[in-house]
Amino acid sequence: MNTETRQVLSPPAAAKAMPPQGEDIIDLRQIFHVLNSHRWAIGSFTLAVTLAAVLIVFSITPIYSATATLQIEQEQAKVVSIEEVYGIDGGSDSYLNTQFEVLKSRSVLEKVVNELGLVKNPEFNAALRPAPWYAGLLDWRDWFGLQEPTEEDDASQVMNDTINALSERVTIEPVRKTQIVKINAESESPQLAAKIANAVANAYIESYMEAKLSLALSATDWMQGRLGELSAKLRVASQELQDYRERENLIELEGVLTASSNELQALTNALVTVRSKLAVSENIYQQIRSGSQKNQSNDSLTAVLQHPLIQNLRAEESKVERQVTELSKRYGPKHPQMISARSQLESIRQNMTTQINTIVAGVEREYEIDLANERTLAASVAELKSRIQDTNRKEFRLQALEREVKVNEDLYNAFFKRIQETTATNDLQTANARIVDVAFAPKVPVKPKKKLIVGVAALLGLLMSCGIAFLLEMLNNTIRTTRDVEDKLNLPVLGVLPRLTNKKDLQSVFKAFTNADLHAFNEAVRTIRTSIKLSGIDHQQQVYAVTSSVPGEGKSSVSSNLALAMGQLSKVLIIDCDLRRPVVGKNFGVKGGSSGLANLLAGTATVDEIIVKQDGLDMIVCGQVPPNPQELLASMRFEQIIKSLRERYDYIILDCPPVQSVSDVLMVSRHCDGVVYVVEAARMQSNSVMTAVGRLLQAKAQITGVVLNKIDPDAKDVYGYNKGYFDATGYYSSSAKT
Repeated sequence: MNTETRQVLSPPAAAKAMPPQGEDIIDLRQIFHVLNSHRWAIGSFTLAVTLAAVLIVFSITPIYSATATLQIEQEQAKVVSIEEVYGIDGGSDSYLNTQFEVLKSRSVLEKVVNELGLVKNPEFNAALRPAPWYAGLLDWRDWFGLQEPTEEDDASQVMNDTINALSERVTIEPVRKTQIVKINAESESPQLAAKIANAVANAYIESYMEAKLSLALSATDWMQGRLGELSAKLRVASQELQDYRERENLIELEGVLTASSNELQALTNALVTVRSKLAVSENIYQQIRSGSQKNQSNDSLTAVLQHPLIQNLRAEESKVERQVTELSKRYGPKHPQMISARSQLESIRQNMTTQINTIVAGVEREYEIDLANERTLAASVAELKSRIQDTNRKEFRLQALEREVKVNEDLYNAFFKRIQETTATNDLQTANARIVDVAFAPKVPVKPKKKLIVGVAALLGLLMSCGIAFLLEMLNNTIRTTRDVEDKLNLPVLGVLPRLTNKKDLQSVFKAFTNADLHAFNEAVRTIRTSIKLSGIDHQQQVYAVTSSVPGEGKSSVSSNLALAMGQLSKVLIIDCDLRRPVVGKNFGVKGGSSGLANLLAGTATVDEIIVKQDGLDMIVCGQVPPNPQELLASMRFEQIIKSLRERYDYIILDCPPVQSVSDVLMVSRHCDGVVYVVEAARMQSNSVMTAVGRLLQAKAQITGVVLNKIDPDAKDVYGYNKGYFDATGYYSSSAKT
């Protein structure tokens, strides 16, 4: 297989060797190609963003941060033990959270502002800062003359703004599960940052102590007022108690009540005894009165019979009666013993009668005495009870007065003791917090973090530039690769021509094929020549028109170099059919004013007269530019000329004008066997090229293929299947460049 065949078959073979790519598969090589094709723009944009970030970062005023550490106690320390003084105990979350908010309060910050004079510091007082140069440009009111006259801010507003600025620079960071809080202060001055952090801690402690002292003084004043009221009430209560005692002649009620209670108990017991005796006496008395009313003898009364004396006398009477009975059996009635016994019996009976009468009389007297005693004791008990009740009422009133005096006295003593304690400990000022670590002036600023900002800016610039590159790639609808030609135009690719970057080579680009140093370009032209020859194997094709969409795509240089390449193998004629802007004669150095195609079509010259031989190539230049080129090209004479030239030459190359500029090529294409369409890579939109190709197809032109011109020599994915480069021999290689 010769070189030309190898060159033609390489791209399609590479295409067949590649597996089909689905639309959902991410082609990393394509991504790399996009980034590589825009590498200089991406690098420049990233560098510009990085430099801008460096300039901005170094123009920003550095901010320093200082930290003071504060320990907040749960409650005020009591002077009892060293543990309580240092507050070694746990604190409730609600209390600590409250103190954290107090630390950030405006009252504390106001103390710091006044202490450090931050109102006069431009960093915290915006009114003292000079207005930036762009301030007037951003004030839209000034554009329309609506600017209102500014008034001087009053002191309260300035203080408020300064406190707000300070609050933005001070942060409170509590340490979890501890009583430690860190006070961070930021400032443009490291010394001022340390002063602010320490000042906030001291202001918080002073604020707490001032509040505590104010509360203590308020409490002392209140207690002193209450103490005066309690003293007056105590005096009134004591006076009422003393007056009551004097008015009621009360000395010792406890002894009086005890004696009265004992006396009442004794009288009650005596009354019970008397009443029991009275019941007996009354019973006997009632029996006697009942017997008297019934005319009964007193000696038959039960009360009399039960009397011990009567019972003794009756027993003695019975004894004497037994003696009389015994003596009567022994002696006569006049016996002295009988007389003595009867006399004794009579005496006993008289004594019994006397005793019965005495007992009856005694019972009546005893009843009356018992009744009188019962009445007397009952009256005494009632009187004593009344006296005791009166004493109890006095005692209750006395106790009430004593309780009132006691309560007032206790309150007075409690308030007096509290006032004395407050006065004694008033000079001992203990705070609820202490500074663990004071803040020192930092040496390294915390803002801005220059390396981080520059790094992030560089990364963002890189990402943004890559995104813009992909966006441009997505928006780019130009023909850039052979795949674009096949997919969008549905036309075969005859070959690709590299872009010539050397100015010297550009000046002779129409004869670049004759330059032995341009290996890649020459091989690319040979590839196009081979493709054209192979496309016309089945059909005898001799006449080819070379055109493009717009001027400047290189169709004249392609036609000239293609003619030179074909001229090495066959007899070739190149005709300049661009009768409006002819360049073939100029490119090959044909003398101006020479006769050409226009003269031939006008009938003022013959074919032999206008054919010029140059570099082994026959050519027909334009000649004198005619006023009606389209009519000349559409004439029958032009068709006859082409037919006659077919017999003399193997190949005829027609350099035609662009399709979108004029319609001349549509007339010429009717007499051609094929059309070589030149497309400058990455210039023309696919829609424009498709429109131009459509016009040719509507004119029934036979488009042989497309030549992709001005490809970057180091381009990737030229064929759309693999990446490679033009090697030293001009062959487009898919292997890595070495």
